[in-house]
Amino acid sequence: MCNGVRNTLAAVLVLLLAGGAQATGNLENPQHGATESGIAAITGWHCTARTIELRMDGAVLGNAGIGTPRADTAGVCGRSDTGFSYLYNYALLKGGTHRVDAYADGLLFASATFNVGYLGGEFLTGLSASHFIADFPSKGVGAHIVWSQPKQNYVVTQVEPLLSPSLVGTYTLRHVSMFVSNGLAMSSLAPGWSVEGTMNFRSDRSCSMWFRLSYGTQSSDASIAGTYDDGGYYVVINGETDLVVERGDTLTIHTLAQSGSDWGSVVFSATRVGPAAVANAAAERHAAALGVGGTIAQLVSGLSGGVR
Repeated sequence: MCNGVRNTLAAVLVLLLAGGAQATGNLENPQHGATESGIAAITGWHCTARTIELRMDGAVLGNAGIGTPRADTAGVCGRSDTGFSYLYNYALLKGGTHRVDAYADGLLFASATFNVGYLGGEFLTGLSASHFIADFPSKGVGAHIVWSQPKQNYVVTQVEPLLSPSLVGTYTLRHVSMFVSNGLAMSSLAPGWSVEGTMNFRSDRSCSMWFRLSYGTQSSDASIAGTYDDGGYYVVINGETDLVVERGDTLTIHTLAQSGSDWGSVVFSATRVGPAAVANAAAERHAAALGVGGTIAQLVSGLSGGVR
């Protein structure tokens, strides 16, 4: 009799434990405290749910798709068709902090509070940009990322050794800023300022550049030519050593240059637009053999009426 009661209790306990395991689920994306942007999937898994309802800030979004194969849940659920997902445009939230709740067959089983990065529109079109991130995903290599309009976010297109993104190519200057000891001397993003120019790095280690800086109705331009040595984290142009902050389709360089009796910190960014242009011997014969920082410092000084 005692054995019968004991066996019955054991059977009930097994059923209860099994029921608890079957009720297990998890919300994996977004993570609590994470930042989301663009178009991405709200995802997770649940052992037994017939419906997964999602709510954003208390408002019903709808039911997620369920039954996605998840081999990693088989040990917990006793089955693998447990995944769920819901495609969502985070731009609809227009930034800020938000909360998503997940309900399995009407019962709340997971929540996450997260932040949203917002680019100013629900769906941006006509944009293109690419960057190279050094030492990512590990030291000594870098990742190429490109803007994806369908995803409204950046995607990784390639990972390669750090020095592989050769400087060789033609670049269009897009931004320049210069700081001196008493503050900002100029920025092409500030009202009144504009910048244009091209940079050529050739496979034979020769280079040539042209810059024009304008403030209001004033403008000043200069050309330089010479050689460069690519050191990976730095590049030496006509003897001037410049720190390479970003390289690849986007080239961002930080350097120092003398500005009168002061020293200036110069940052400039350019976008690669194609292969390196063929050298123009006649034009380069008349170009100065200066570094980039020194050239930009001279242009800023030449616009002294606009510098504040």
